[in-house]
Amino acid sequence: MNYDVVIVGAGPAGIFTAIELIKNKSAKKIVIVEKGASVEKRKCPKSTTQKCVNCKPYCHITSGFSGAGAFSDGKLSLSYEVGGTLPELIGEQYAQELINYTDKIYLEFGADEHVEGLGNEEKKREIRKKAIQSGLKLVDCPIRHLGTEMAQQLYLRIEKWLVENGVELMLGYDCKDLIIEDDRCVGITVKNVSDKANPETTIYGNDIIVCAGRKGADWLEKNCEIHHIEHQPGTVDVGVRVEVRNEVMEEVNSVLYESKLIGYPQPFKN
Repeated sequence: MNYDVVIVGAGPAGIFTAIELIKNKSAKKIVIVEKGASVEKRKCPKSTTQKCVNCKPYCHITSGFSGAGAFSDGKLSLSYEVGGTLPELIGEQYAQELINYTDKIYLEFGADEHVEGLGNEEKKREIRKKAIQSGLKLVDCPIRHLGTEMAQQLYLRIEKWLVENGVELMLGYDCKDLIIEDDRCVGITVKNVSDKANPETTIYGNDIIVCAGRKGADWLEKNCEIHHIEHQPGTVDVGVRVEVRNEVMEEVNSVLYESKLIGYPQPFKN
């Protein structure tokens, strides 16, 4: 099997790679290889069993078209100050431009135009002042709230749009290995997850784009080690949930919808 572009993984990175190629009038033959199922076929049995049953051959929450985002509450943080280390890599201004650009694509596919957390500037100023006095930094982040069901509908529209525009989706295929020739990735080997009797299939491409995501991080690290590809792991945020009485956060939550307060307490400042 031969393609111009082979995309491994149908999470946000893989999806938006394909969208960009189509929007830029690319005539390239594109395939997206994904271990999980399409949006409409992703169903978690936990709603019936009331507990995780460790679905095989893959989890319907973490694997499938659009990744875990299809089952999240669909909140899009529209500030470069929220999220990973992208602003450090490309600069704060360019990161914000990319966020704004991506947000417009979500709107094109039917995202709610309402943005939470706008306005109330004077009240925000007071909260920011109190935060500074407490040794904290207030991150004022507008949020577009898709909602869980709306997120699934939106990603289903994207899935159908990609297919209508000539992108081939190989759903239910697990990428097993990268094919490296002369220090260049020229293809991948995949296996149908529901048919163990079938042998592995080889897919070649002029460009191989690996978008493994969090779920495929261990697989990607293992392949990098096998093929002597330089790689560096990113940081992982560890969250601790602290519940307080409503009176403590009521004012902040009513003004900011979803606030982020950053501090580096003594003695470790981490």
